[in-house]
Formats: sequence, structure tokens, C-alpha cells
Amino acid sequence: MAEDLVVLRGGVRDGESTTVQEGVKRLLAASDAPGLIEVYEANGETAHVDGNNGEAFVFIHAGQEPAGDLAPELQHSPRAGS
Repeated sequence: MAEDLVVLRGGVRDGESTTVQEGVKRLLAASDAPGLIEVYEANGETAHVDGNNGEAFVFIHAGQEPAGDLAPELQHSPRAGS
């Protein structure tokens, strides 16, 4: 399956980038706050990410949600500059 490059705006992951499967519109990321996950949503914009040839889709911080029963290994932790 194809992947898209995304850059995160706002929240504790501001400026970090990662890849997601093509078509993903909502990203759950590990949070610095215990028991919470960061929620990012695609806003339809693109931006340049240093070190990458193409444009990245921008995902904006939509808030935090309780991690609930989401296993820690299923929480997506973006890597800066991927």
C-alpha cells in the first residue's frame, strides 16, 4: 500500500513528520501526558519538510483523548524528519 508523508502542526509533536498509509485523515500519536494520546487531523494543506523531495500533508492538532484500552504498542509515535 502506498504511503504519504505528513507533518504535524501544534501539540507536543509540532513540526515532526512521519509516513502514514495513503488516505489516512486522522492520526493518533503518543503523548507526553500519561494516559492520553494526541489527535491530529488532515486539513487539506501541504508543506515542505526539510530533507524530503516531495510535499507533506499537514495534520493539525485536534486535541487529546484518553488512551483507554489502546495498547501502548499500537500508539503511533512519529519520528522527526522521517
